[in-house]
Amino acid sequence: MTCSIDDGAAIDCEEGPDLGRVAYADLSMGRHRLTVRMGKTGAMSEASATWEIAAPDVVVVGATPGGISSALAAARAGRTVVVIESNSKIGGMMTGGLAKSDTGGGGAGEKALGGITREFFDRTRDREIAKGACSNEYPCPIYWDFEPHVAAEVFADMLAEQPRVFVQSGVSSFTVVRDGAQLKRLVTARGDVSAKVFIDASYEGDLMAQAGVSYTMIREPRLSGSDGVDPAGIEDDAGYGGLVTPPYGRSVDPFLEAGKPESGLLPFVEPPPAPEKAVGSADDKLMAYNYRLCVTDDPDNRIPFARPADYDPALYEGSARVAQAAAAQGKPLDELYFNPARTVRSTNPRYFKGDLNGGSAFSTDMTSPVWNQAYADASSAGRSAIEAAYRGYIEGLLYFWQTDPRFGALNAKVARYGLCRDEFVDNGHWPYRLYVRESRRMLGEYVMNENDVLRNGRRAPIDDGIAMGAYSADSHIRRITWATISVGGAPARPTVVTEGFRIIRLPGFEPYPIAYRSLLPRRSEVENLLNVGTLSATSMAYSSLRMEPTFMMIGQAAGTAASMAAQANSAVHDVDVKGLQARLVADGQIVK
Repeated sequence: MTCSIDDGAAIDCEEGPDLGRVAYADLSMGRHRLTVRMGKTGAMSEASATWEIAAPDVVVVGATPGGISSALAAARAGRTVVVIESNSKIGGMMTGGLAKSDTGGGGAGEKALGGITREFFDRTRDREIAKGACSNEYPCPIYWDFEPHVAAEVFADMLAEQPRVFVQSGVSSFTVVRDGAQLKRLVTARGDVSAKVFIDASYEGDLMAQAGVSYTMIREPRLSGSDGVDPAGIEDDAGYGGLVTPPYGRSVDPFLEAGKPESGLLPFVEPPPAPEKAVGSADDKLMAYNYRLCVTDDPDNRIPFARPADYDPALYEGSARVAQAAAAQGKPLDELYFNPARTVRSTNPRYFKGDLNGGSAFSTDMTSPVWNQAYADASSAGRSAIEAAYRGYIEGLLYFWQTDPRFGALNAKVARYGLCRDEFVDNGHWPYRLYVRESRRMLGEYVMNENDVLRNGRRAPIDDGIAMGAYSADSHIRRITWATISVGGAPARPTVVTEGFRIIRLPGFEPYPIAYRSLLPRRSEVENLLNVGTLSATSMAYSSLRMEPTFMMIGQAAGTAASMAAQANSAVHDVDVKGLQARLVADGQIVK
């Protein structure tokens, strides 16, 4: 059996016992003709059909958890949705290794999570119980944890239940056509797609940037106004934080040859900032990126960490020096390094799977001017090169930790683990997604800042809340450099330091409302775009907002608002917020 579309080249159809199928991976609107030829040579019969692809009501860029929630909410409200995803897989970080969900400490997540987000977690837990990964005999640690492939199955099921949602993955680039303050259509290699309302749910803010919406990538200054200015814009913890954090409180020489500045700096150690740089001043440093690895010590499900083809142990000299300094002070290295957080049971329920995240300097987290700092503005090829660099670096680091004798007992600990055989099976068991913790951030109708997150009274209470943030402000390191300082009372000497890490807990672990206005571009710029993944927030506020369950809740609000705007043919700025809040509450969302 062969098929052709619009008189194109004949292709093999997918055959089943009673039917045949052909995949149509195109977005071009209009009428299309499919011709199917069946039978044996000399006895072929032909059938044809014509169908029409109409413009959807809503286009979502990014099949991330936030994007999927957006699509589900709009579809459940009766709208037709097209989702465009650059990756070959859907689900973003939740299907890409981040299985230890960041829901918020002290019960904050329990207070905040509802609607589609809660439904997702209920379904993942039910599936984990059904497959035996969690049971009375083998309980799992946390309700909100899961396996990446189970998250992928649940997202696929939820989307399959909505015939109004059409997902196009592997769409690596697009351009935006607009008319005044209206986005009209996206131009892709698979055709053009137009809509009434667009939603940017990407981690990089690509739609926002292409649409000409104002955004920033700076770390805002601590003091945003002069004396006498209303303090609403002041963030006590914003801006450059100074260089005061040696890794694990140890002094580590930063030079290739210890004590010799002329030999150059260790890999990934940047030159110090200018001496006149003031604490609290602005800069362009973003949080470190990494891959969130799914690992296990289950011998039946473990793929050992292997030596990468381009392995260069010199890249990891900084990590070895930190280890030596810690060991000299009696710190057990197998406690200091490599501590994957347990998620659910492995195929052998006596063992767990774990989510391996980054830590201090020279961990799986890494920051570099040519890596995470350059990622957002890189081309598709440039981003792929940065992703490959991160993968090679982390693969090499894991091999280094299990083979370099300076790590002592850590060698055996890391060697007991490996990648999970049943995860990412078509990608060498490596996660599909680089963890882009921070990228562009929109400058919209309302910029959420630290005062909104902490609810400290400096700003008026948010009355247009559409979801609740529940996680602490959690900023990973932004720079590895060096400074001449005293560590542990020893004489001052050049030592490696990190800058940017800070955690600020929510007062009383109470969630805070997220303003609908923070999803809106400035009205003068675009009237039919909502932003989920790179919403309008300062870097400090974003370090709390950036969690995947939070993105899902924001996504549900965006999808619901997009449905209301599409139905009324209005700007997203004109959506009745009280009506939006009422719909969200009726659908299980928690808004205050």
